[in-house]
Amino acid sequence: MTHWFDLTSQPSAEEEKAARDALWAHNGEAGYPRDRKGLSVLLRDATGQVVGGLVGATGWGWLYVENLAVPPPLRGAGWGSRLMGAAEAEARRRGCTGIRLDTYTFQARGFYEKLGFGVVGQIEDCPPGHTRFTMTKRLDRPEPLATPWPDASTPRVTITETTAQADPVIPVLVAGLTAHAAPHAGRSTPENFNLVVRLPGDAAPVGGLNGSFFYGWMYINLFHLPEALRGQGLGRALMRQAEAAARARGCTGIWLDTLSFQARPFYESLGYRVFGSLDDCPPGHSRHYLMKRLTDGEA
Repeated sequence: MTHWFDLTSQPSAEEEKAARDALWAHNGEAGYPRDRKGLSVLLRDATGQVVGGLVGATGWGWLYVENLAVPPPLRGAGWGSRLMGAAEAEARRRGCTGIRLDTYTFQARGFYEKLGFGVVGQIEDCPPGHTRFTMTKRLDRPEPLATPWPDASTPRVTITETTAQADPVIPVLVAGLTAHAAPHAGRSTPENFNLVVRLPGDAAPVGGLNGSFFYGWMYINLFHLPEALRGQGLGRALMRQAEAAARARGCTGIWLDTLSFQARPFYESLGYRVFGSLDDCPPGHSRHYLMKRLTDGEA
């Protein structure tokens, strides 16, 4: 055997970077180098303490909103719309084609629809008993932002924009979203998952798979093998190993996304099906969302 992989939930920073760099290098060769730039809008109280906000990033001409949270005492006062408005304004300034995000049945689909977002795909039973929606809003048709800002002379809170990679708002958002979801879907702590591919005698990874378990589903974040290792069944072995880990944890299914110049046929050959697509992400290509249920009895 010329190559091997090992399963770990705690890769070193160097190992995780090597696995990510391998995929980004492949995308760059396809003409789409990594251009991710963070975009956060922090919600602070009068003392400057971060109490909520929005965390996301722009890349390949789209803004992805990763987290949005407003503390309960401030809900209903328009802060969520203002946070989204500030993020949208910056996305337009960066020349983005659109905005995409994910939300659940127990979260804020109606709120986003009022802001002009529409559902482009969904996964049932993620978490069990609920649905995960992928939503988008195009920005290539100019739209004025008319949301009023609070009186600057007597602000209840302040909103600050930041593009920092490590931001104090992230743990606040995670805690807020987790607390909000718990009564509906129970508490679920994300668990990291990695399969690392190394050449014998070489400690540095050359490829692998990164995913996470959350609300009874596995999400595959990154998956890449260098050209020299393709066509030998190693990719299928990695995906089967990931699926076995998901089944061992009792997961309902696995979902992932891939680009039109990447590996959609490969995933479909493994039993995955497209449940939604995002056009012009990156421009001229499509992002496909695929899933495979593990509760239907297939081996």
